[in-house]
Amino acid sequence: MKPKIFFWLDNVYPHFGLAKFIQDNFDCELFSIFDIADKPKIFFQKQKLVNFSKTWFYHDHILKSKKTPDLEYLKSVEEKYNIPLLLIALNDRFFNHFNEFYKFSSDEILLILEDEIKLYEKILDDVKPDFLIMFETHQQHNHIFYEICKARNIKILLTSTTRIPSQNKSFHSDKFYLTDEIDKFLPLPDTIQPNSNRKKYSERKITNYKSDESIPESGSILKYFSAFLKFLSTNDTNVESHFTYFGRNKLKVLIKVFFYELRKKYRESFMREKLDIKIGDGQPFVYFPLHQEQERILLIGAPFYTNQLEVIEHISKSLPIGYKLYVKDHPVMDVRGWRGVSEMKKIMSLYNVKLLHYSIDSDEIIKKSSLVISIKGSSAIQAAFHNKPSIIFENIGLYQLPSIHKLKCITELPDAIRSSIKKEVNSKDLEKYLDATKYDTFESSYMQIYDYFQEEFKVGGYYSNVEIDSQKMMNVFKKFNEEFTELALIHIEKIKEFLK
Repeated sequence: MKPKIFFWLDNVYPHFGLAKFIQDNFDCELFSIFDIADKPKIFFQKQKLVNFSKTWFYHDHILKSKKTPDLEYLKSVEEKYNIPLLLIALNDRFFNHFNEFYKFSSDEILLILEDEIKLYEKILDDVKPDFLIMFETHQQHNHIFYEICKARNIKILLTSTTRIPSQNKSFHSDKFYLTDEIDKFLPLPDTIQPNSNRKKYSERKITNYKSDESIPESGSILKYFSAFLKFLSTNDTNVESHFTYFGRNKLKVLIKVFFYELRKKYRESFMREKLDIKIGDGQPFVYFPLHQEQERILLIGAPFYTNQLEVIEHISKSLPIGYKLYVKDHPVMDVRGWRGVSEMKKIMSLYNVKLLHYSIDSDEIIKKSSLVISIKGSSAIQAAFHNKPSIIFENIGLYQLPSIHKLKCITELPDAIRSSIKKEVNSKDLEKYLDATKYDTFESSYMQIYDYFQEEFKVGGYYSNVEIDSQKMMNVFKKFNEEFTELALIHIEKIKEFLK
């Protein structure tokens, strides 16, 4: 029998290309659920590039009837799959304080969960897929689908970026691995056995590196306003059909954008005037880099540590006498309009805490620090390559480094800081880490392809509710034929390994 492969496809369009090239190079049966806006849906309903045996469109099945949530059903789902539904759902950016357009009621959230899970169970019961292929999850609905598939022992191939520092960048954005679980945090193996069956793929130089602290391009403001104008001039039906667009009428969006820009300018002025632009005066310090908000790493990856101000307070109170805590925001917060001034003032008011300007190079801060503390960021791994110990609150990366201390509970933080400061990084551990991680990784132009799709099929890379031209899609596949073929062959190889 042909292997049945199920794709979760959203506006990460490279995975649609991956489906095509897997089908071109492997005898299999493909299925898919699409999580997309109304206008690109037209293309995916009619397209002939990928021969899916059956497709579903997520938003066609959600909140289509008014009813009372079936709490007994949802309880049974939690029991059956061992999934904490509310922990996942209430950390979704549409269901919490990040959503400035619409406040979902408790019943609406429960109904969305009920509708989507019933859809997922029906799909999986009907198809009985052998494999699920998707990019790493980022919202409650695709994460719950992933968790259900995992609970049903469906083999999962998640595409995820590695956390290997390289060339003055925080991690390789061209290095990926396929896994069934993000950040497995496995024990570091003593030796790596070469896999004689693993094919050697091309190792061409990819120059489009992007640090996890890359600042948005200067042209992004024009792109942003181009997308905004497109929204204003378009009849956008998503506000009725997609709960993720609820409350976004044009007047409300216009007002929000106006005040967003005013706030952003005010915050930038405050940072220029009030934040430190120098690392320090020689006093020993611990470094805590803030995560971008809204971000998957916090919302799904660290659901109990989403309040970063609270985390900073905990660290501040746990420091040994004589140490300061240096905090720096993520430069990509630029696209979120920066952190609020009131929050920055609260951080600055804390005892022995110094808030640095976002423009200071994180590598330089790490080099001068005594310890790095991160909720779930690659800076913890980055620290090891600067011979600095670190502490994390949640797993990060495929493998454990002895210089990284994983907290079991917040109450051990003071002891963990004192013991971690005394740790030394063993260069042999770093070699093992690199060998182990590189063994499971492959080089790919995936992010280059992703950026190209963003530019070609979204207005300015922001506004996604636009129709897709079939010829343009074929041109992209032709342009990246070699890259897509290579990516497909890597997935096919992994599938064959599972089938053995």
